Amino acid sequence: MTTTASHSANPPHRRPVLGGHGGVPEDGLRPAPGPEGALPVGGGPWSVRSVRPGRGRAALELYQHGELADVLVAARLTPQLLRGARRSPSGSGRSFLALAWGRLPAGGRAPAVEFTGRRLLGRVRCVVGAEVATVGGEFWLAWAEGPVDAVWVRCGEAAERLPLERVRGPQGASAGGAA
Repeated sequence: MTTTASHSANPPHRRPVLGGHGGVPEDGLRPAPGPEGALPVGGGPWSVRSVRPGRGRAALELYQHGELADVLVAARLTPQLLRGARRSPSGSGRSFLALAWGRLPAGGRAPAVEFTGRRLLGRVRCVVGAEVATVGGEFWLAWAEGPVDAVWVRCGEAAERLPLERVRGPQGASAGGAA
């Protein structure tokens, strides 16, 4: 399923903006760790904030445990779809919450995203379909829960794979995304 989140509800510049959360699932909204205006995503320790300045390019800020983990800036010069991917233990501790993010391709259509992994002591390969949301018409986010350790992103003929970076906790959280 693809939903659209146009931008944050409370932009940092305090100027009024058009639109709202634009289809973020009702159960996806909760108080977000991070700066004012950040929207929670994926049920894990992540939140995002979309910044669309009056001049310049749009940007997406990704927060992990309330601290800035990555910033994407709108750019059409790179064909890269997949910017980064992380996983965090779920509340039960038996599976993982996974998050992947990137830039939309030139056509603006959200890519197909699948998280992959193994279950039953690594003997059975599994594929977990992702919930995908577009943000600000420039970026996408995808999340899922399951025994996952990598993500595949496909759009037309282009396909990219990235292993999921482990998230340990607020003190052990690493900063930066996959370039």
